Amino acid sequence: MAHADQITHSPTIRDIVRRFYTVWWMYAFAGGFLNGVYPVFLHSRGLSQLQVNSILTTYFVVILLTEVPTGAFADAFGRRLSFVVGMVLRSIAFGLYFFSYTYVGFIVAESIDAIGTTFISGSIDAWGVDALDEAGYSEVKDRLFSRVMQFMNVGFTAAAIIGAYVAVIDISYPWMLGAVGYMVTAFVGARLMREGKGPQGGFKLRSIPSLVATQISISVRYGFANRAVLLLSAASAVGMAAWSPYWLEWPILLTGDYGQAVWVVGWVFALLTFARVAGSEIVMRLPQSRQARPARVAMLVAGAAAMFFVAGLFGAHPIVTFSLLVAMNALNGAMQPLTMSWLNEHIDSARRATLLSFNSSFAMFGGSIGLLISGYVVDRASIPAAWQLGGVIALGAIPFYLALRAYAPAQTVAARVAD
Repeated sequence: MAHADQITHSPTIRDIVRRFYTVWWMYAFAGGFLNGVYPVFLHSRGLSQLQVNSILTTYFVVILLTEVPTGAFADAFGRRLSFVVGMVLRSIAFGLYFFSYTYVGFIVAESIDAIGTTFISGSIDAWGVDALDEAGYSEVKDRLFSRVMQFMNVGFTAAAIIGAYVAVIDISYPWMLGAVGYMVTAFVGARLMREGKGPQGGFKLRSIPSLVATQISISVRYGFANRAVLLLSAASAVGMAAWSPYWLEWPILLTGDYGQAVWVVGWVFALLTFARVAGSEIVMRLPQSRQARPARVAMLVAGAAAMFFVAGLFGAHPIVTFSLLVAMNALNGAMQPLTMSWLNEHIDSARRATLLSFNSSFAMFGGSIGLLISGYVVDRASIPAAWQLGGVIALGAIPFYLALRAYAPAQTVAARVAD
């Protein structure tokens, strides 16, 4: 009730919260037109599955290389400018996708899109949190971010359905929708993201290499010193290796092997998204127990892996396969809030950004390896075969979660590193 009262009785806070939600929803909506139809588009341009997967691998790698310098740019010149630059870059990338017909062209477009993403990532949250703090908002912000995720899912899903119907006319048109959507969002965001403090001085381009090297050194040092974060990061890497290729493969199975129209992809994406949201809501309503969490997460991983493997076994039966995928997404949705809260509990607040970056780096590395392996298997065998392999790989995360039944408190990490 305190949360609701503070928003209701403070016009300034209420206005900031409304603008915060609006920017996030518009950003999600603008980028959602390609959800589902993205791999179908690339296949229509003559790319193999390995090439399709390698393009997303490029996205991961470029983000790893540019996340720190673009973050420094945002801190130096302001979150609003960083957001606008990122939106313009993503709009340019989507335009290049629309006109490209070659693998190299798509790699270039994806690289620009990744750079644009790093300019945006964190800028909205940082602006919103700073603006709320300056306005005197003192409540825990968990509910705000939970509501943001709900708005984003609505935006993604609505845009995915629209994009799939537009793709029936021309498979490349969703790229133009996204490009225009990003430009509109850049304009609206520039109007809504008012910053009370000016840019921080002292930022120089020549300082970027040393900044990156320092950040990597700190991230590796503290990441490997914190046993819980290291185990959770390793589990994230295994999970990303197993699950990330699947998002580029089910639309191909649906429209290719099963012969469904492109517009069906949008509705299936909506169904899978709903399953993840439902799983997350259900698990958050269950009694919370730190002691039971390792076993609970391990059981969710085992269940999702089994669903994935069996979906591959029954790849010739569309209804059975996608019913299992819906169940798998529900289990993965239930897993996400548990692992995220678990990770944050083991991070000292002074090193939160550094260790979250460490975890993200592990996840992207695992996802990159999984994408390349899965793409190779699909081209040599089939999508169902790749999913069976993915189910087996996913089981590899279970030992890491179970090993966390005994862990060192987050407060001891800083002292251990100092020693």
